[in-house]
Amino acid sequence: MPASPAATSRIHESLDTALARKRVVFWYDPNSEWASEFDDYQPAQAEKLRVEGNEFSVKVEISRAALDQRFLLYLPCPKPPEPDNWLLDLLLAGHEFTADRASLDIQEAGLTLEFKELAQQHKAFFRSPVRNNKLKELLRPNDDEAAVRLKMLAVLAKQQTDIDKLLLHAFSQLDPANPDGDDPVEALYGNHQLSSHFWKAVGEKFGYASPEPNLRDFAVALFNSVSSIGPAGELLPHARVFMSIWKDSLSARPAFEQWSDHLAGVLRVEEQLNDAPERYEPGDDDSYELIERFMLRRLLHRFQGDGVRGGAQASDAELLEGIRARATSCWFEKHQHGYRALEQAITFRGLLAKADLQVPSFEQGLQSYCHGWWRLDQAYRRCIVHARTYQQPGLLKPLRDWLEAQYVNNVLLPLTNRWSDQVAGLTSWGSSSLPRQQEFHMRYVHAPLSSKGLKRLFVVISDALRYEAARDFADRLNSQAGKGWQAEVDALLGVLPSYTQLGMAALLPGAQLGLNPSDSNALVDGQSATGTDNRDKILKAYASGRAKAIKAEDFLSLATSKEGAELSKDHDLIVIYHNRIDRIGDKRESEAETCQAVEDSFDDLDKILRKIASLKGSQAVITADHGFLFQQEPVDANDRAEFPAAKELSFKNRRFALGTGIKASAGQKVFTADELGLCGNWEAVFPLGLDRFPRSGSGSRFVHGGTSLQEVVVPVIRLKRERKDDSRVVEAELLRVPAKITMGKLSFGLFQLEPVEPKKRLPLQLRIGLYAKADGALLCAHRTVLLDSAASEAREREQQVVLELSNAADNYNNHTLELRLERQLDGVATPVPYKTVELKLQRPFGSDFDDF
Repeated sequence: MPASPAATSRIHESLDTALARKRVVFWYDPNSEWASEFDDYQPAQAEKLRVEGNEFSVKVEISRAALDQRFLLYLPCPKPPEPDNWLLDLLLAGHEFTADRASLDIQEAGLTLEFKELAQQHKAFFRSPVRNNKLKELLRPNDDEAAVRLKMLAVLAKQQTDIDKLLLHAFSQLDPANPDGDDPVEALYGNHQLSSHFWKAVGEKFGYASPEPNLRDFAVALFNSVSSIGPAGELLPHARVFMSIWKDSLSARPAFEQWSDHLAGVLRVEEQLNDAPERYEPGDDDSYELIERFMLRRLLHRFQGDGVRGGAQASDAELLEGIRARATSCWFEKHQHGYRALEQAITFRGLLAKADLQVPSFEQGLQSYCHGWWRLDQAYRRCIVHARTYQQPGLLKPLRDWLEAQYVNNVLLPLTNRWSDQVAGLTSWGSSSLPRQQEFHMRYVHAPLSSKGLKRLFVVISDALRYEAARDFADRLNSQAGKGWQAEVDALLGVLPSYTQLGMAALLPGAQLGLNPSDSNALVDGQSATGTDNRDKILKAYASGRAKAIKAEDFLSLATSKEGAELSKDHDLIVIYHNRIDRIGDKRESEAETCQAVEDSFDDLDKILRKIASLKGSQAVITADHGFLFQQEPVDANDRAEFPAAKELSFKNRRFALGTGIKASAGQKVFTADELGLCGNWEAVFPLGLDRFPRSGSGSRFVHGGTSLQEVVVPVIRLKRERKDDSRVVEAELLRVPAKITMGKLSFGLFQLEPVEPKKRLPLQLRIGLYAKADGALLCAHRTVLLDSAASEAREREQQVVLELSNAADNYNNHTLELRLERQLDGVATPVPYKTVELKLQRPFGSDFDDF
């Protein structure tokens, strides 16, 4: 490779000097590496001759030339022994010029002459002017050979001058599952004679020693040294710091997962976990995903106490602490739905243990459901969602079987049966404690719009959004900062039958509500309320044209600045009809997706609220037409009822039938239209408890239309736009941080100053590390701490943190260190600074002596 222009200029100047002193100058170039410099050289008063097998003719030419004629002889070969050198006499009388590549190289790179031997050892590196320039930018006056070589490694890898970063880069270049893959260390550095120096730097920092060091062998040593399972590795504590960096790096994380998965098989981690004793506790070890699976499986077994790999049944507090302990694992997010399913099962079990599902009266049944029983339905639904999302049916089957049996046998059956006993004794459908659904419009629409402070109201009617789901959605809004809405939930007693047509009609303005018993179509003041267009007519008549009924998908597709602005300008009441839960649940082929449909509905409602906010809406109401009964597994054959004898049954549904002359069988309840508060001369019959009427072609797991609490307690979410987001993250305070570190670990307390409170004081997640102040080197593995305690007792909000120093800290004795607390934000890869405390590392001198 040609020398740089500056180096070439120096060579030509040296030739000029040599020719000024001697008539004949010899230039031996065994590897022809200076050929271009010879060709480019233009001497002022000398002749250039290339000597390649023409020694005799050259000697004759020089001997015949004038004595003041100068010659530069370029010989692209090694200098021959004197007996074989035809030009020996000229050489002895002349001058042998040598272009010192090493000297030129170190000057090009900005090095001093003391590094000449280094340049000779790594000639290939210095052949590139680009590499020389990059190295020159990195050099510092006090660099020794090790520092220079580390920077040469960094230049070749195009990485930072840090052996950890160089290792991360090397790991990312090799697929561990490919046995034929080239070793990236050798590929990157071998041609430059730097491979051994790479491994020397690794050895100094990690304590890695091997007769034939290579990346695969180092990886085994690394994982054995940090993992709680398998043979103990022999690497120094910095191995843990490196693994922390590797797992935390977004760019390097895929390579970590590849190597971890590969080595789990090579090192037979699964077999070792299967044989691990019951006392084995991995702590925060997340070196292998198999450990995460092991821990989740163990917690699931301990939940049920089946004696298989889990021992006796663990308490709910122990299980929740076990889940919390794994929350900082790098694999947690991948398995979070498995953990969340277990969490909800724990919640369900705790609620059931405390629940008294007695129903002494109709009114007390309604009140008890609104005050707490709904949480059992919610925990069941959430558990099903997470279990299905996790997509590990074999692992979670025992949990799901337990949950299904508990929910159906110990919640739905006793509760619906006891509630049905109260329903059976009613002479009319109504409540003194809950307003009727027919009062919705007057209470939640007409009254607010009649006030002076409200110009426009948005009403969202979400088909089959049952009470527990509405409470869930409202809680999520209230617990998350920045959503912009304050939510409060009320309850109404839904109409009977609790099906879509009648429920939607009950929410409209009008004096009389009825239905056609032949097709179940609902009527408001004799006018059809079926479909969005008919409801729009009723609303417009009420609001003198300034009301609009619109489907959710159409509302969301409106351009905010144009169609949306016009809609908002021209209407005081905008009613948005949303239908996902009922559309999914009411079909046999999709009813199993009901729980997920509820979650998806939350996303839809969130989008609708954001759209309302963009249209400057300040108040909104979300309600439903009815609730639903749901169980994930097929309905028991005993929960099927036969249609009763009747003069006529004009309309049949899973949970009700309409007709005349109905003679109720045992376990059924008949109401007349008048008893239901509806117009007409017809009757409705309802199967009590969990019973379903036989209907071919329809599903049976998701049903509504009947009298159960889950079907007839209808939610109303009242929403107001928050003028200002007053929420803030809780503060943390460091306790008992020493001024000096004299041991191999740092222990201190972290105190959460105040309890977490929804919408006001939010949890704080911190990443904690110990760094050298001088160069920012990380000297311990990161710790992640979540401050989310809602405890009022101060002592319950303190956590103990222990940081173990790596061997890299030995280089910083008597130096200032920084304890850094960084806040981790959702969706932000890089944590932001929170607090920093300086302290001094001062090991006692006695630690420098070995024991005698």
